Amino acid sequence: QHYFIQSNLSDRMGKEQPATKNEVAMGALSGVCSGYLFKKVSKYAAATAVVGYIVIQGASQAGYIKINWSKVHDTIEDIKEDITDEISELVGDEEDTLILENEGRILATARRAYEAVKQNAATSGSFTAGFIIGILFA
Repeated sequence: QHYFIQSNLSDRMGKEQPATKNEVAMGALSGVCSGYLFKKVSKYAAATAVVGYIVIQGASQAGYIKINWSKVHDTIEDIKEDITDEISELVGDEEDTLILENEGRILATARRAYEAVKQNAATSGSFTAGFIIGILFA
């Protein structure tokens, strides 16, 4: 079966051909599975965060945890200064050059992503639709 997939993909590379039913079905099925798992995992992650917050608040109210807010504030101020220094070292006098270089990279990446989606539009569309259906029915 791997040979079939590999030969089918190599035959279609660089050619714009309509997607087969199998590609659309596979995209939809993988989208439904991904959406379903995403919703289930995110529910458990949110529940864990809420329970953790409640436990920490209870421990704080009971006196088990004491937060030194002045130390937290000092640490945040130190981090802000470090970040500001790092940014000023990176940017320096070449701010315009740095922005233009990054803009070119971003545009090139966006162009490659657009071409990949355009070449696999049916599969991408069916995956997206399946993902939404998976989230709705989880």
